[in-house]
Amino acid sequence: MRRLFLPALILSLALVLTACGDDGDMNDGDMNDMNGDMSSDAGDTSGSDGMDDMGHDGEANTPMVDGAREIEVTGTSFAFDPEEITVAAGEDVTIVLTADDILHDFTVEDAEGHVAADAGETASGGLRIDEPGTYTFYCSVEGHREAGMEGTLVVE
Repeated sequence: MRRLFLPALILSLALVLTACGDDGDMNDGDMNDMNGDMSSDAGDTSGSDGMDDMGHDGEANTPMVDGAREIEVTGTSFAFDPEEITVAAGEDVTIVLTADDILHDFTVEDAEGHVAADAGETASGGLRIDEPGTYTFYCSVEGHREAGMEGTLVVE
């Protein structure tokens, strides 16, 4: 009986070690390749619904016009600074958005104007509105506008 116990114990230990060990499907080189693949898609985080992982619509920054007046805007904790911006009708401006804490964007309702900046970064996008009036700008990241992240754009 003792002669069967030792081989059975060795076999059992071998099976346990095999089950707990590396299955050989992925090694460090494979993990590096996977990380490289993930980082190459970092600019396009939108899924099939057009929304990215943060609930942003994935819209590209509006092209800028050379020499346009720059307006600096900061997005922090569900508020914009400044909360009100005034531009002339037909004026080309560049919105320079800094996102202090998390991803924020600057989207103008009923107009073509959009710029998005990742956490701790600054990004720029163009804006031109020909029709005078009062417009609302907001952050389109899911939940941000609902939390009060809006401002007023006055076009004179």
